[in-house]
Amino acid sequence: MIQMSDILERVDSLAPLPNTAIKLMNVVHNPASTIDDIVDAIRYDQAVTTEVLKLCNSAYFGVSRQVTSLNDAMMCLGTVKVLQMVMAVHTNSMLSKAQHGYGLEPGMLWKHSVAVALGSAEVAQRMQLTNIGLPYTAGLLHDIGKVVLNEYVGEAFGEIVLRVREKKLSFVEAEREVLGFSHEQVGALLAEQWKLPDQIVRCVRYHHEPGEVDPPDPLIDTVYIADLICMLFGLGLGEDGLHYRADETVMQRNSLGEQDLETIGLGVLSGLKEVEAAFSSPQHDESPAKSVPVGK
Repeated sequence: MIQMSDILERVDSLAPLPNTAIKLMNVVHNPASTIDDIVDAIRYDQAVTTEVLKLCNSAYFGVSRQVTSLNDAMMCLGTVKVLQMVMAVHTNSMLSKAQHGYGLEPGMLWKHSVAVALGSAEVAQRMQLTNIGLPYTAGLLHDIGKVVLNEYVGEAFGEIVLRVREKKLSFVEAEREVLGFSHEQVGALLAEQWKLPDQIVRCVRYHHEPGEVDPPDPLIDTVYIADLICMLFGLGLGEDGLHYRADETVMQRNSLGEQDLETIGLGVLSGLKEVEAAFSSPQHDESPAKSVPVGK
């Protein structure tokens, strides 16, 4: 069984999220934040600003004029879409690597994470939560524990699946039995190490077990439901995605039925295609970074 010291060593060795991302999360976490606050959290990071503007000017979005600043980008595409692009840029390199322990080829974990992020934002809107940026970010980071546990799961995958089949456990339960930790527990440890907002840490920790939280946390519910939708639609699904159980209580307390899941899922598919198209746009892939204004 893995020792805690092994986990802590892997957590310590994993490159932290950039300061810009942490600052942005804390701004988004605050419902009183304004567009100016959001711009200020990004504007001094030249690399991220350049990347976001390249995405906004990519062939996919087809903006009729050159987008030359972050405020300009928000006016053309909307604040929520620009925030999504910023966080997608920050997590792309970390989540795009193959996670063979979970049966995830290169890019699949990032695809799944972006899909869950989009779904979380949509579910949050249906639940009339006021801060849509927070569930998006929580959804994007919900599976970061897989980056740490990947090699250990790979070594013990056969035993985990055996226990799922013979003992009728969920993948998380079997993962915990065999390894001593589940990817949510390790992900929460990593989120704490990075000093992410407490609400995001809780979402990472309980995104497969919202029933363990009393009283129920609507933010955790949004990520859980979005993750479930992505599993149903096969978005970025790894070997573990076939071995989870749905918690009907979560659906009932949020007044969501199968038709709602299907509608949200179709919206996620559309939004995911949009993000993937922007990242794969020839202009985004091939154009050299230009010097662009970082101010408002």
